[in-house]
Amino acid sequence: MKSNILLPFFTLVLGTVASPAPIPNPNDPTATTNNPTPCTFTLTPGSGFRISTKCVPTNCAGVQAIGVTRNDLLDGPCKPLTLIFARGTTEGGNIGNIVGPPFIDALNSQLSSAQIAVQGVNDYPADIAGFNEGGSPSGSKNMAQLIKLAKSRCPHTKLCVSGYSQGAQVAHNAANMISQAETDFINSAVLWGDPDDGAPFGRVPARKVSTDCHFGDDICLHGNLVLPPHQDYCLDAQQEASFVVQRSGLRKA
Repeated sequence: MKSNILLPFFTLVLGTVASPAPIPNPNDPTATTNNPTPCTFTLTPGSGFRISTKCVPTNCAGVQAIGVTRNDLLDGPCKPLTLIFARGTTEGGNIGNIVGPPFIDALNSQLSSAQIAVQGVNDYPADIAGFNEGGSPSGSKNMAQLIKLAKSRCPHTKLCVSGYSQGAQVAHNAANMISQAETDFINSAVLWGDPDDGAPFGRVPARKVSTDCHFGDDICLHGNLVLPPHQDYCLDAQQEASFVVQRSGLRKA
């Protein structure tokens, strides 16, 4: 399943997207979910990997600006659904802030938080060097280990493997590192802003994989420019959560 959502493609050499007024972050009274400074994107072709880390685009206004960390597979009991997620380049925590939290919220709304174990990839710096290398080697190895752990520790869970931007590279790499039995254990995979768009996801059948690439996302076109269409995948959270829930066969408790 591939999502091609027609969003504006910014072709200016320098563009800005104004951020909304700051929104209080319930997890940190001193922080806000958005920085009031406008987003600035450098779009000069061939200038290298460029990203604004100072704000969140207007149409993702509810996204937390701080990174989120979840280690449910390592620290908690098994749940009916397990999500292993790799964040994008420069994001904090082990889940990040642009895609991970809204995706988890969407899953919680369609099932419940009591049904879902969320595990971020830990041994993963999510830096530009890793992106340039085709996905962090340590992050890829850790994600493969987490897939193995989910199968051995929680054999009855429905496993979703997911990653955003470099995290999608990491997920591709991990899918190529695991056994056929571990591959078969993956119930669904969701790849957001995938730099490896078009490549097979290991040996996972295509029916289990949803690749979400927006029109105008240079990263999905195998480029290295982070344009506005690469930063608003939160808009697709409910759609991709529906794919995962339908694949799992689970119902809201």
